[in-house]
Amino acid sequence: MRKGRGLTLLELLLALAILSTVLALAYGGVVQFMQSRSDLDATVSAQAKLRRIVEVFSQDLRSAVLGGIASTPYPSGRGSISFALIEGGAGYPVLPHDSGSNNSFKQAAEAKIVALTPNLTQLGIARGDFVLMVNNAGDGVILPVTEVNPVGGEPNRWHVVHAGCGNTIDYTPNTLLFRVRTLGFRYDPLGRQLVYREGGGGEVPVAFDLDRFELHYVYEAAFGDTVTDPSGGNYTTSYDFSNPTGAPPYQVTQGTTGKVYSLRRLSIALEASFLSRGRRFSRTYTSQVELSSNAQYQARRILPCR
Repeated sequence: MRKGRGLTLLELLLALAILSTVLALAYGGVVQFMQSRSDLDATVSAQAKLRRIVEVFSQDLRSAVLGGIASTPYPSGRGSISFALIEGGAGYPVLPHDSGSNNSFKQAAEAKIVALTPNLTQLGIARGDFVLMVNNAGDGVILPVTEVNPVGGEPNRWHVVHAGCGNTIDYTPNTLLFRVRTLGFRYDPLGRQLVYREGGGGEVPVAFDLDRFELHYVYEAAFGDTVTDPSGGNYTTSYDFSNPTGAPPYQVTQGTTGKVYSLRRLSIALEASFLSRGRRFSRTYTSQVELSSNAQYQARRILPCR
């Protein structure tokens, strides 16, 4: 019988070389897979974070009263926005000023309302609240309540006092007053965070490590014709969306064509960066939110008090 012979040194070295090549390829594949998985996990996490921010923002915005974007607590533009939520009731009828003069109504530091309630508790409006007064032309103003008093000798009449912040809208028949909750969002580029503020309270950070938070206002005319952030001499009503001082108009008219555009939706863009394997990646999330309307009233513009 012939004895089996062992591997030669050359064969052993060749086998080790093949094994090393296979292991190197396998290791490279595993490393590449883990790197791709790390990038994917970081991307998914960033996208989920941005989506959650938009969902919270959109939920509040869809509840906004009368489709009205406001100017309290922040002016509404590309980097900040405010709106109001109704806090009960269909609105109290507002009476004209005793003199009957519209100028007196606008200069008064109080509004007289009709409310079939025997006491202040049932009225539901108290010092420290905010109210929204809207006239039949669709103009509104948000007023801080400093006092509420019954009108002497006139049952079911109440004075809602807003001392220090005067009315800025005209009186029309069917002017109504609502108790509202005002809230707003503002992007802080230095802190890279989105802050939230309700009423006269302090700012509360709600999202961190944001590289961009940007709002655009989409106006729509008949047959689906749209324009974004209309401004400049082409429109009869111009608003500075980059440096806002109030709230965008509900409607604008293009001077050359006469087309009337109404504010219908908001476009939101958020951007955040993240680290993966020592490298920084950036992701953007965009969404659009339809603005709600009210069958009884549509606030075409909400002005700041003065």
